Amino acid sequence: MESSNPETCCVNSVRDPVQVLTLAAAPSSSSQQASSDLQLFRDGPSLDEYLNSAKGLDYTCRFISICQRNSWQPLQVTRSMLALIIDKHGFTPNLRNLTSCYYTKNNDLEESYCTPCTVSTDGPWLEVLYSIRYPEFKESEKKWAIRQTGICHRINTETRQNILLLLTPTPKSSSHDALYEHLTNPSNQYTNNTWFSLHDVLLKTHLSAWRSFNKACEAEFLPISNNTFAAYIDEPLRVGYDQLSALSSLEARFLKVTSLVGSTATLLDDLQELLRAAPDVVSDHRRQSALAGSLQNHRRHCAAYLRSAAYLRDRVQAAAQLLANTQSFRDQVIANEQNGNMMQLNRSAVFITTLTLIYAPASFVGTFFGMNFFAMDQPSSRIICTAMIWIYVLTTLALTMVTVIFYYWLLRHDGVLFGRLAPKIPVNADWKGFVRRFTKLDNSVEMTSHRP
Repeated sequence: MESSNPETCCVNSVRDPVQVLTLAAAPSSSSQQASSDLQLFRDGPSLDEYLNSAKGLDYTCRFISICQRNSWQPLQVTRSMLALIIDKHGFTPNLRNLTSCYYTKNNDLEESYCTPCTVSTDGPWLEVLYSIRYPEFKESEKKWAIRQTGICHRINTETRQNILLLLTPTPKSSSHDALYEHLTNPSNQYTNNTWFSLHDVLLKTHLSAWRSFNKACEAEFLPISNNTFAAYIDEPLRVGYDQLSALSSLEARFLKVTSLVGSTATLLDDLQELLRAAPDVVSDHRRQSALAGSLQNHRRHCAAYLRSAAYLRDRVQAAAQLLANTQSFRDQVIANEQNGNMMQLNRSAVFITTLTLIYAPASFVGTFFGMNFFAMDQPSSRIICTAMIWIYVLTTLALTMVTVIFYYWLLRHDGVLFGRLAPKIPVNADWKGFVRRFTKLDNSVEMTSHRP
């Protein structure tokens, strides 16, 4: 499925509702608390009716939260609802680049891609959108998963009206909870200088998870590393190819950390540059300095996570190389032991052959005189030889000559006899194969006949 198609990021029917939090400022002459209104929508008509109502038109800040069922499924919003949200709030076409990251997947496609920070202006409106990836520990499965959260923020630099669209990977995400708590906190509501701090809250919620992720990967790596460095090539190894595969998986995870944290670091640089280039975003210079300092601290933490991941990646590479070399040396040790055993067997064969040569003459003499060609003349106490002894001599000489000739032929035609005795594997048993074989034979004969 193509992620660039805008239809792939939407569903046909909504199971988890779209949440719309509308904040309306209290009258300046009144001491009343500002009001907030949270609405849940599962279809386009009810959302359209709300956005066209008085509450839907009069607001200081609007927070729209759209989630996924899980990280491999599209957003829980229909195509008509998404188009309605875009049209009613004036989102630019850049939003399509952000929503295109949420689609049905069968594997970890684009696992290292993050939508870059994109800034656009439309009169007094300033729009900032991006996506971040971060690790999250799944308690149900006791393992880590890489999540993706997208945000599109429109700010009116004149009226301070804000529209915040949040795309979360799960129905109950920490991103949504953190931003909702920040917006509904009475101490933060309707302060014109705090709207840009929403980005600070979002980053603060997820950045610290990279340290825990690196720590979990390191805890998985250390036992393998300790066993690898404590291995001896002359003893049975406690680590093998399974551990080598685990090290390769860890190396891939640390590569992912460097890529994703590097994208977040670039995002922080862009946000700091936006603060410096657009002073109307935060009118209070003191608040602007505090936000810039907080973003700079996040940037420093990213640098620390990058250094940690790069260090662990280098250690994993060194351990994997050591393990591969140890296994190779261990195989060489086993091969040397087998060669030693073969040499011992060869020496035994030489010893047995030597004994055979020593005892062969005595055996021959005993066998020869044990034949019926000889007899003992009792009266004269003499050995009598038969006149047919020439048959033995002639047969022995002929057999010896045939054996020598056959041995000489084997030396000149090494492999011919045993090559013919070896089992044959039928190849191209069909008629086409026979045609190709005979054609090849005829061509070779023709080339040989025309060779100068």
